[in-house]
Amino acid sequence: MKTIKLLALMLVGLIGMTACSSDDDNNKHKPIIDPVEGLNGYIFVSSGYFKDSYYGNQATMSVKAENDQYTVSFHDPQWGDVDFANVTFDEAQQTFSGTGTLTMVYRGKEGKYAASVNGNPEEFVITMPDVMGGTAITFYAGKAPLACELNGNFSGINTIEVGGNPYPVNITYKVTANPDGTLNLSLPEYQVEGTPMGDLTLGAYTLKNIAYDEEKGAFYRLYGEGVTEHLTAVRNGATTMDDDYELDASSYIQVEKTENGIKVINSFKPGAMPFPIVATFETAAE
Repeated sequence: MKTIKLLALMLVGLIGMTACSSDDDNNKHKPIIDPVEGLNGYIFVSSGYFKDSYYGNQATMSVKAENDQYTVSFHDPQWGDVDFANVTFDEAQQTFSGTGTLTMVYRGKEGKYAASVNGNPEEFVITMPDVMGGTAITFYAGKAPLACELNGNFSGINTIEVGGNPYPVNITYKVTANPDGTLNLSLPEYQVEGTPMGDLTLGAYTLKNIAYDEEKGAFYRLYGEGVTEHLTAVRNGATTMDDDYELDASSYIQVEKTENGIKVINSFKPGAMPFPIVATFETAAE
């Protein structure tokens, strides 16, 4: 009887060891990161000549795993294709890194460039030291934020109110999306004739990092301190203003997406003016 019990215990132990060995083998060949196929995203590109420029939402990436070897692939219609074979994976940081050769067609000519990658499937950076003084492509998985949809130039009518009277002028605003979902708005220099202040020339300036306000349903920012604009006023042939004026901190900008493009409300007060100048701009994208 004791012999039978001993044999039974040995059998149970053997089964357990076999099961553990099977689990170990499975874990040994289990991918550290799940394979990804055709994950869509959008990209921002920086180089020695520009920084954080939005380049569209047509990029894709894939991760293929075989045993403990990984291949990360990237494709973009403008920035080309690259396979990073045998990338290494940092399990603690949940990131991968590797090197490869990116193939890109520019002005009808195909070029091949040394590239490295670092990141994870949700966000990674491809670096090419030999392109435009050093170029970095940052891939973000998923849908591009609203600011990216508004990235571009917008031309139309800017109706400026001075002393309660409207003065329409044609201008072009430039919207630049930022990777964090905010946007920058560049206002051009433009002229407004026949106002109570005389003929005005309002200088160019840029408002940066305008965040989206859920309650307003638009991008909104108070000017705050330190925003200046060059303003010239000529009345009856005499120049009454010609200087850089700090715009009151309570001035604000609001940028809203519309069916045809954007609508901008810009309320600003230069210097010691007793009342703000309000400009309303609405147009379609170029």
